[in-house]
Amino acid sequence: MSRILFIAQYLNRNGTEAFMMSVFRGLDRECYQADFLLFSQGETDYTREVEARGCKVYRVCSRRESFLGWHRQLHAFFKEHAHEYAAVHFCGNSLTSIAPLFYAWCFGVPVRIAHAHNSSARGIHNRVLHLLKRGFARRICTHHFACSEKAARWFFGDSPSVIVRNGIDVDAFTYDEAQRQRMRDGLQLAPTTHVWCHVGRFVEEKNHKFLLETFAAYLQREADACLLLVGEGPLMDAMQAYAVGLGIADKVRFLGLRSDVPQILQAADCFVMPSHFEGLPYVLIEAQCAGLPCIISDVISTDIRITPNVIYQSLEQSADAWARTIQDVLAHYVRVDTSDIIRQAGYSIQSTVEYLETVYGQASSTQTPSA
Repeated sequence: MSRILFIAQYLNRNGTEAFMMSVFRGLDRECYQADFLLFSQGETDYTREVEARGCKVYRVCSRRESFLGWHRQLHAFFKEHAHEYAAVHFCGNSLTSIAPLFYAWCFGVPVRIAHAHNSSARGIHNRVLHLLKRGFARRICTHHFACSEKAARWFFGDSPSVIVRNGIDVDAFTYDEAQRQRMRDGLQLAPTTHVWCHVGRFVEEKNHKFLLETFAAYLQREADACLLLVGEGPLMDAMQAYAVGLGIADKVRFLGLRSDVPQILQAADCFVMPSHFEGLPYVLIEAQCAGLPCIISDVISTDIRITPNVIYQSLEQSADAWARTIQDVLAHYVRVDTSDIIRQAGYSIQSTVEYLETVYGQASSTQTPSA
């Protein structure tokens, strides 16, 4: 049996981590065991699930907590455990935390994957550091993966890379009218209520402030509406206060981290994402599979437009202009089953896992295979 090590900052219910868990669940358990190395100490639903399956979750301190401590702990970990793994798979938003791949290289892990899941980073310091480490990444990685062309350019520049589609569990997200009604009843949403949904961490790049302003503008046009916000993050309290200031707090539900995102998407009427930057948002694939119209900022990669239901809006437009667009979309949209489109485009988790297993099985490779 081959052992794989996934590496990430943490293992919460966010897009990158949801992708890793989908791969983890889909791997052939007779051939592969997948463990996790995290730069955080806390337990989550995901870490408990990993350990319940008999796999391991290792933890080191974060780079921000102690730069030297982070390197010392990584060095010690790979010195002790590198020989156990056929492959390490680093999923991240930038190359600033690429040190685990360096130690995997030093201690001889055969397959070393850098997987890009974003198209920029917060702060000029992180962006500069990321660009400086591109050449280093070329030396120590055997494979360059990215979720989109935009993310590939950000992570790897002109270096060869492979687009690995963010596969999802298509059956779990396929539009189901009966499930929709059950979830709306559970959330006490009237049949006439226009329900917006957004799933994402409360961080600057997700642009929740503009989302709330847009929803406030929409309420001026359609009073019977509700905004469902799924996720947590450092800006959550500030956004709750901002909703109060806009006078819309009674129409906005901050749902926190949820394990029932497929059902929440069923209950919604549209998905709105005005992000400042993204890689290829995992949740937008899920939302399209659920048959939702998705109104998103035009900085998000066009690779995400799998169905015709994605509408791009410029962030230079006003909140009122966004609200007008969403009103028009909801007035004319007819929801249908789009799951076959998702499958045919290669976004099922089964297709993704099949490809990754061929890579994990390459005990020694310095070439990036074609997807």
